[in-house]
Amino acid sequence: MIADYEACVKHINDIPLFSHEKNQRNKSGNDNLTLLMDELGNPHKKIKSIHIAGTNGKGSTANFIKCILNEMGYTTGLFTSPHLVDIRERIAVDDIISKEDFVYSFNKVSDAEKKIVENGGMHISYFEYLFAMAAVYFDLKKTDYVIYETGLGGRLDATNLLSPQVTVITSIGLDHMKYLGDSIELIAAEKAGIIKKDTPVIYNTGSREADEVISKVAKRHNAKEINVAKTEYIINDVCDKTIDFSAYNSYYRYDNLVIRSSALYQVDNALSAIAACNELFKNDGTISCKIIRQAMKRFFWSGRMEKIYPNVIIDGAHNDDAIERFVETVNGVYGDKAIEILFAVCEDKDYKPMIKLICDELSLKRVYVTPLETKRTADVSVIAELFRNNLKNNKKDAEIIEGDSIEKTFRTAMLHVLNRDDTMLFCVGSLYLAGSIKEIAMEAKDD
Repeated sequence: MIADYEACVKHINDIPLFSHEKNQRNKSGNDNLTLLMDELGNPHKKIKSIHIAGTNGKGSTANFIKCILNEMGYTTGLFTSPHLVDIRERIAVDDIISKEDFVYSFNKVSDAEKKIVENGGMHISYFEYLFAMAAVYFDLKKTDYVIYETGLGGRLDATNLLSPQVTVITSIGLDHMKYLGDSIELIAAEKAGIIKKDTPVIYNTGSREADEVISKVAKRHNAKEINVAKTEYIINDVCDKTIDFSAYNSYYRYDNLVIRSSALYQVDNALSAIAACNELFKNDGTISCKIIRQAMKRFFWSGRMEKIYPNVIIDGAHNDDAIERFVETVNGVYGDKAIEILFAVCEDKDYKPMIKLICDELSLKRVYVTPLETKRTADVSVIAELFRNNLKNNKKDAEIIEGDSIEKTFRTAMLHVLNRDDTMLFCVGSLYLAGSIKEIAMEAKDD
């Protein structure tokens, strides 16, 4: 038993992500995890669940659903990934899991893991450990519902042990291609792996090819399918703090819903959440406009077009699809401002089209490039050169500044934009970057 919180976190962080070795960590399937969950008494099956997969928008959609369920009076657990600053962000009920409950859940899982290893099983992987801990914690808290977000893909994901009331598939794009496939259809097939027999699936992929794959899988499982793209919506008003929109289909109409975000893509995520909750409670009739309206006002999701200073925004967009939605919001909401970008990206991301899109679509005044504090970081000089070449091809002239650390580069960027009403700084390219800058900002405010 480990009694110290920091020691528990260190143990988890030392676990390799994947391994097929018998005496190491396993991620070739869920047979080993099934043994662990059996040993724990299958806490993931004791509480009604909603299961979410997708390339982008999973966490936001999960949070919208939580807001609706909370507004309806239900206690709701939330399991998401990755975290930005604190590993405990991944497991939450009213707030993130306490350190005491984190230690309790860790030790329950640790004891169960020792037993399955003693009986010939394998050690579990990083994500499996956190999933099991979350299930233990939510069972401890006796929540009414739990919303689980997949970590990677869906078919082989640890969370796919669930037997949910509803499954949700959000936006699908090209990401994690090394693991999921190099086409929209292949990636969609992996995400569609969460669809269960006779269980409704709500989807809003933004892709006709992905929709076709999901529809085919849903029919095979006799799963009712609800394509959220068929829901009409109108953006009534948008500013740098809120979006006012109305949504309607043949089942319900909701007018003047206000989200505390400037990210236009959050409307899609809100629509998916509304559809999921209405399906979840369809036997009770349509959820009232008052509940939905109040739930939208509750919504906040860290690191997604989050304003950390009056003219500084962090956004975790880290693939082509997310960057496309990012530039749509920047142009739609901040088109009258001078735009500066602080960019960092992981080496294993397909970052060339991301950079091209930023340079093609945005009028940039200045670009800061920094390494991430991870071995996966892309080379700063390579990224900077890509920005130079793309800007040159667009006949655009912007200053490119290469930094050697996130903190130094961010502080340099802040000197240029501080107290300037005519300029916005966007920190984008990686959730690692968003988390690091958020932590720097939090520490600065505490000083």
